[in-house]
Amino acid sequence: MDADVIVVGAGAAGLAAARRLGAAGLGVLVLEARWRIGGRVHTDREFTRFPVERGAELLQGAGSPLGQLAKEIGARQTPGMTMRRGRVLDGGRLRGLLPWTLPSAPKLAAVMLAVRRSTGKPDESLADVVARRNPGARTLRMADAIANDACTTPSDFSVHEMAAVMGGAEESGGQQRLRDGFDQVIDHLAQGCAVELNNPVKAIRHSAGGVTVEADRTYTARAVVVTIPLGVLKAGGTEFSPGLPAAKQDAIEQLRMYSATKVILHFDRVWWPKSMSYLLADNDVPVLWPPRPTEPVLTAFVTGPRSDALRLPPGPVARVLDVLRPHLKGAELVDSQVVDWGTDPWSRGGYSSAAPGGSRLRGVLAAPHGPIHFAGEATDTTSPGTVSGALRSGTRAAEEILRA
Repeated sequence: MDADVIVVGAGAAGLAAARRLGAAGLGVLVLEARWRIGGRVHTDREFTRFPVERGAELLQGAGSPLGQLAKEIGARQTPGMTMRRGRVLDGGRLRGLLPWTLPSAPKLAAVMLAVRRSTGKPDESLADVVARRNPGARTLRMADAIANDACTTPSDFSVHEMAAVMGGAEESGGQQRLRDGFDQVIDHLAQGCAVELNNPVKAIRHSAGGVTVEADRTYTARAVVVTIPLGVLKAGGTEFSPGLPAAKQDAIEQLRMYSATKVILHFDRVWWPKSMSYLLADNDVPVLWPPRPTEPVLTAFVTGPRSDALRLPPGPVARVLDVLRPHLKGAELVDSQVVDWGTDPWSRGGYSSAAPGGSRLRGVLAAPHGPIHFAGEATDTTSPGTVSGALRSGTRAAEEILRA
């Protein structure tokens, strides 16, 4: 055999699994389709004079798996986004977010309370919960921002899933950024791991004797950990033989994987308030933030159908600049880049979400099938859509193999 365990994918989940298995003394080989490790973590060190995150960017919760790992490696952290330092574009004006939300605060609080109390009741969408509160424009806009953060839409966002994430409290702590780049976490995880790059897996075949993995050649192992993103699983990018159980295939089909786009703009100077941690722009460009408020760089983050719409003329950069133009105060754009995870062949989306009735499907997707084990943010029930969720899922899959 080529290894005790083959791990498909060198993102956070795959490397966490490989690290745990290797520490237990197993021989592990990681096969990665991309030219780099990290998956949907991708730090760009050439765009400007500080590391810019093309993918995952925020650390949420000091006690989360990512928070613990960042502490382990001594990663320097800087504050992320807070409502207190948030801003909003309203009627052509740049306003403080907290004062702007005050008129809608009672309705927003009622929505959050209804979401928390939804457990045990029939699942519904965030849009359904909001609609019963006779919402105004501000409440609707905040619901859009919440759904955008979850890489979905209010009408397709399960309140059971939202309640589960809120109840887990992992994402309720203060947000932080890794000052020296997210890739330092990935590099730390990869230490000692045998990784083959540019080697996409075409098929996984299993029997009582173990697994064979078809990539640039045929590999054999006792077990395999599949961390392929949900969007690629949906597209049938990897063949499973025998086929996956019907329940798991249904989970793959029913869980959502919308697009996510980052439009990163480098200006010749900072034109926004240096205290601003993020900006709610409009319904088409829900949120932007400065990765470092004192540096002239803004990142627009757009998910779901809005992300798809950004590809239409005049294009993502022009669309975001149109929103910001009245406020630029003569600032000029120096450089830009567009990161479209929906068109990336090895992700085919930003991160997973669950529609009403779908939150239970994550456990179905996570369940092992013989010697095939599944990990990745889409399989995590505590904090899906995050690096912490991916890390936890990789460790969970490794523990399954060690118990077996």
